[in-house]
Amino acid sequence: MCNISILALHSLVLHFKNDDMPLKLLIPVFLMMNLSSGCSRYPVSGNIKMDKTDKHPMLYLIEPLSFNALVSSFEGKVIDSAIIDQSGNFHFEKMPVSGEKKMYLLTVQKKGEKYANRLEDEELEKSNYIPFVYQSPAKIIIQSSAINMLNDVVIQGDIEENTAVTQLIKKRSELFAPPKSHQTEQDESQLLENEKELWKNQKSLMGSVSENDDVLIHALALRWVSPKGDYERIPELVKSTCQKLQKSSPNHPWTGQICKMSASLPLTPGDTFPDEPMPMSNGDTVNIYTMFGSKLTLIDLWASWCAPCRHENKSTLVPLWDRFHDQGFQIIGYALDSSEKGWKNAITKDGADRWLHASHLQGDVSPLFEKLKMTTIPANYLVDQNGVVLAKNLHGEEMTQWVADYLKK
Repeated sequence: MCNISILALHSLVLHFKNDDMPLKLLIPVFLMMNLSSGCSRYPVSGNIKMDKTDKHPMLYLIEPLSFNALVSSFEGKVIDSAIIDQSGNFHFEKMPVSGEKKMYLLTVQKKGEKYANRLEDEELEKSNYIPFVYQSPAKIIIQSSAINMLNDVVIQGDIEENTAVTQLIKKRSELFAPPKSHQTEQDESQLLENEKELWKNQKSLMGSVSENDDVLIHALALRWVSPKGDYERIPELVKSTCQKLQKSSPNHPWTGQICKMSASLPLTPGDTFPDEPMPMSNGDTVNIYTMFGSKLTLIDLWASWCAPCRHENKSTLVPLWDRFHDQGFQIIGYALDSSEKGWKNAITKDGADRWLHASHLQGDVSPLFEKLKMTTIPANYLVDQNGVVLAKNLHGEEMTQWVADYLKK
């Protein structure tokens, strides 16, 4: 894929010949033009600027052999390496021959780093890797800087999916850019607002690839909504990705891995809440369905030691109960507590004794949480009288408005 014509090359030679430039000096000039124009005899080549960085001038080629290994430290397989020369140029002489397109990663490591497949992703502006799609015998040109590999990357070549990769990189940078000011201390309400903002950004990132059917692009987006691989709070995104890929790429191994993960995650709207026996604060054990409100029930998952949960009790749930209980609205609290005294004291202090409460009093060892495939609080589910989940993890004014709108129907 060469963009320098013979005529252009001839003109170049004549120009420098007239200036008495030795022919041998034309060779590096031509090579630089050759590289920048997207022409290379190597399958993957390019330039990585190494100034202002503590990185070692060596580029590693990593193949993620599974969905979980994609953009995950220490899990990808290192299959080759290339020296970055003093001008920043590099090339890989060979790439794996495959009948299908695959995603690979290029990464540089800090001097002295023991592992070649360590990926830095905590701070986007300091990421040390570049994902790209390749299928032989394509030619790919990659340019970036070692100090900010993701945000500075330009990928040129024969694989059109790399346009989607660079667009996804840009979208991720826009949505998850670090805040201009860092607040050292945040109150309980701000923590819940932060989670709401994170969910909005995660949903937006997946939405940015909704028109794309490629399994590699969806997998990359899904890994980037949670680089640490924690999908407990966002099972909807995993489920919707599974459903889409089952239609577009049913036989791809990553589709099966994503769908398997989806089945191991908590409930989403449309699922049915399990009718579990609940050990109540008064000593009785009652199945949860028998306690449902006539129209709507909030199942609140909390603990006496959870500051955001306690804030939610006082600021949202008490006024919510007082306003809507007579309209068929019920609240059932379930606590991850181990101390009966501490649990009941918190209920009374927060004014939460208005509604029903249950707990196995086994701390984090909770049969209900095991059934729900959950570990994190605060959490909640809004269910109808049949136990069908209508919404989940709403807080504050958003919760109040949702309940008000639903009960108007």
